[in-house]
Amino acid sequence: MAVAVLYTRVSTQEQARDNNSLPAQQLKLTEYCTRNGLAVVATFTDRGESARTDKRPEFQKMLKFCKDNRKKVSHLLVADLSRLARNVLDQGQTVVLLAELNIKLVSVDEPNLDESAAGKLLSNVIGSMSQFFSDSLSEKTKTRMRAAVTAGRFPWPSPIGYHNKNKQLVADPVNGPLVQKAFELMASGRYATQDEVRKTVTALGLRTKKGTNVSKQTFARLLQNEIYLGWIVSGDVRVRGSHEPLVSESLFEQVQQRVNKKSVPHVRLNDDFPLRGFIKCAGCGKAVTAGFSQGRNKSYPRYWCHTKCCPDPVGIGADDLTMHWRLLLGMLQPTAVLLAKLPELATREWATRKVQIAKDAELLSKRLEAQRSMQQRAVVARIEDKISDSDFEGLKRSVAEETFKIEAEMAALDQQRSTFEELTKQANAQVLNITQAWYKAGPREKQELQWALFPEGISYDPQKRFFAPANVSLNQALHKFFDSLSQDGVPDGI
Repeated sequence: MAVAVLYTRVSTQEQARDNNSLPAQQLKLTEYCTRNGLAVVATFTDRGESARTDKRPEFQKMLKFCKDNRKKVSHLLVADLSRLARNVLDQGQTVVLLAELNIKLVSVDEPNLDESAAGKLLSNVIGSMSQFFSDSLSEKTKTRMRAAVTAGRFPWPSPIGYHNKNKQLVADPVNGPLVQKAFELMASGRYATQDEVRKTVTALGLRTKKGTNVSKQTFARLLQNEIYLGWIVSGDVRVRGSHEPLVSESLFEQVQQRVNKKSVPHVRLNDDFPLRGFIKCAGCGKAVTAGFSQGRNKSYPRYWCHTKCCPDPVGIGADDLTMHWRLLLGMLQPTAVLLAKLPELATREWATRKVQIAKDAELLSKRLEAQRSMQQRAVVARIEDKISDSDFEGLKRSVAEETFKIEAEMAALDQQRSTFEELTKQANAQVLNITQAWYKAGPREKQELQWALFPEGISYDPQKRFFAPANVSLNQALHKFFDSLSQDGVPDGI
């Protein structure tokens, strides 16, 4: 009796669970064997595997079985050629291999495939159509996924620390705080290696979605994944996601410096450099960057243009540029029309800010509760002897430090409330000190005020030492003032 091997496949695990494709394929193949007197010696089934590649576990096992039993196996049966491959090259190589093994390939739904010229042509046409279908579907999927990423959504299975819910990432109440703790412990400098941190958070309960321990490789990727920073990166696309970040930008940057794997973008909101990304270089029109320049005995905060071919690059100390900026703010006197609108504008802005402050306060409360839960986990882990005394003490210090930071941030939110309430009072009194308001504001409020005054940014000329607003209407408003000054009488910082 002739002996047959059966091969079935579906592309996704959902298909394997939810539809009857596999049973239908199996029934089709067994009925063919019954009609044609073929004895089934083995069945191989790939679940959730794409036929765009031959790197399928059961497919490879099937080929090995055929090679090892070439003198016994006479037929290989598939429901149709697309089950075997959706790649012309893979299909051709498989057909050649089976021919060398003297095994006949049978496609039940395509009975006209044989060794004749017409049969070979039909096989090649079907293979090309299968690849076209697969390639076309892949292009459409990539387009949809790119659109999702551009919109700030994460279209893949959620990473450790998050869940997929209604096409959005939401923080995992168990693993989310543990991912945060992993970053905190890594940034603390108390652990010599990443693996020590991994073992510690594993003892506290960090697990993969399958409930297994996180491997060294997965943990290393976790510490460098910008998804936890709030960004979604796919190819050349990098956008702010709509999900809640698990770590702050400063914490993420500290960890990158420790793992020494990759550089990260500068923190946009920074108390030391509130003008970064807002001030532009008059020489090239690009936004200036900022950082600390190392001197002989200490480091100095500076702003500078990073464009290599800039004809007249900006390079100035942070204190000097801030002084120039504050002098410019002091020159901006609101008109009577603007003063009349200020109460309404301030009230509207305050209403918007209150919503954001409420969200920030809610997140901080969750983080504070997570720290308390972490402390309880650490106690349990120590009692069960899963962590050492030194690790336990380190965890206690880490929890205490993070709790202090969270409480400080909550106090800062209260300060924001005071700042905006004061601005509202000033607006209602029609007495607004823009310089003082900017100076007292936090980094977020500073940037909001900057961009409100100069929506297109403002350029700084290092030679003339004055700002040139990109905002045309404001530039025209200040034009008479600049014309009234002689070159020798231009004050520093204007």
